[in-house]
Amino acid sequence: MNNKSYDVDLEMELENLIIQDYDKLYACAFRMVENHQDAEDVLQNSFLNAYKNLSKFRSEAKLFTWLYRIVINECYKYFKYINKLPLVKITEDLGVTEKEFFDSIGYNADFDDDLVIDELREKCLQAFLKCLPKNQRVCFLLKTCTGLKNKEIAEIMEMSVENVKVTLFRGRKQLQELFEMRCSLIDPQKPCQCQLWIKFMNDHNLALPTGYKQLKTDGLRKAHFKNLSLLKKIDYLYTVEQTADKKELSDKIKKIAANIM
Repeated sequence: MNNKSYDVDLEMELENLIIQDYDKLYACAFRMVENHQDAEDVLQNSFLNAYKNLSKFRSEAKLFTWLYRIVINECYKYFKYINKLPLVKITEDLGVTEKEFFDSIGYNADFDDDLVIDELREKCLQAFLKCLPKNQRVCFLLKTCTGLKNKEIAEIMEMSVENVKVTLFRGRKQLQELFEMRCSLIDPQKPCQCQLWIKFMNDHNLALPTGYKQLKTDGLRKAHFKNLSLLKKIDYLYTVEQTADKKELSDKIKKIAANIM
C-alpha cells in the first residue's frame, strides 16, 4: 500500500471512529467540563487536533486510544477541583450539622419545583465529581460514560491495568461515601433533598442551575432505582443522554477534515 492510499484509509478510519464513538466521547467530555457548550468545543478542538496531527500517528498504537487521549487532554484544560462540597462549607460557616441545616429550611411542597429538580441534581453530581482527583475522575468517567474495559482505559491514560483498577476503586469509593452520607435519591431517609436546595437558593436569591437537560429523576425513581445496587445507581446517575444527528455530524467532520487536509 502506498503512502497516499494509507493516508486516505487512515482519514476514513478516523472519520468513522468519530461518528461511531461520538456519543461516548460527548458524554465523557460533558461530565468533565460540566456544560454542553464547552463539551461541544472540546470535541471540535479535539477532532481538529486529530486531523492536524494524523500524519504523526504511529500504527503501533490503536487509533481509538490515540483519539480518546486527545479528547481527555483537551478536557484537562477545563479541569476544576474542590476539596470540599459547597454544603460542607456552608454548614461549617454556620456552625451546624448537615441535618440541622436541612431541618432549618422550612419547605412546603411546590409543584413548580419538580420542573427544576433534574437540573439541580446535575449540579450536585458535578460537585461530587469535582471532589475526585483528576485520574480518579477520568477513570470513573471512561468506565461509566464509555463502557471501556480496564485494559483500554490503561492504554488511554498510559497507566498499568492494576493502577486503573486501584484508581477506579478509590474514585467509586469516594463517590459512594458522598452519596451514602446525604443523598435522599439514594436513600429517602437522608437529609439532602433537591427541593430543600431549591428553597434555600430561592430564599438567598441564588440562581438555579439550568441547561443540563438530563431528565432522570422520574425514571430513576420508578424503574432504575428499585433493584440496583448503590454503585449501579451512581453509574446510572452519571450516564448522559446525547443522540447526535449522524448525518449532520458526518458532514461537520468532513468539513473539518477538508479545511485541514
